[in-house]
Amino acid sequence: MSKTKFKILLVEDEPMVLEILKEGFSAQGHRVMTASSGNEAIEILKKERCDIVLSDLKMPNGNGMDVVSFVKTMKSAPIFFFLTGQSEYTAAECIAAGARNYFTKPFDIKKLIGQIENEFKMESLGLKLSCIE
Repeated sequence: MSKTKFKILLVEDEPMVLEILKEGFSAQGHRVMTASSGNEAIEILKKERCDIVLSDLKMPNGNGMDVVSFVKTMKSAPIFFFLTGQSEYTAAECIAAGARNYFTKPFDIKKLIGQIENEFKMESLGLKLSCIE
C-alpha cells in the first residue's frame, strides 16, 4: 500500500530539531522545505505552495501565531500544525487560531509523522480528524 506523499514546510528555530524533522519527513518520501523563523516561513509561503505547515510556536522574528494567521489568509491554505516545547498558548487556543493539531516537545518522530500523515490522508478524503496529545 503506497502512502500519499505531501509537501511540508517545517518552521523551527532550533537547528537540531529542524534537522531531525527534515530527515524524518524526507525519509518517508515527503518533499520538505524549511524555515528558521515565522517571518521566513511567511516569505516562503508567499512564493511556494505546500500541503502542510508544521511550525514551532515560540520563535524570534515571527512566531507560530504569525504564521498561522498568514496561512488563514491564503486562498488554498495548507493544513497547519503547531509544535512547541513551551508556550503561553494552550492547545485549545492553538486549535481555535487555526491549527489542526498541537504537538509537544519532546516528541517521538515516528509517531508525529504518522499522526500528520493520517490527518493529511483524512483531509484528502474530506474527513476531519483531530486528536490533541
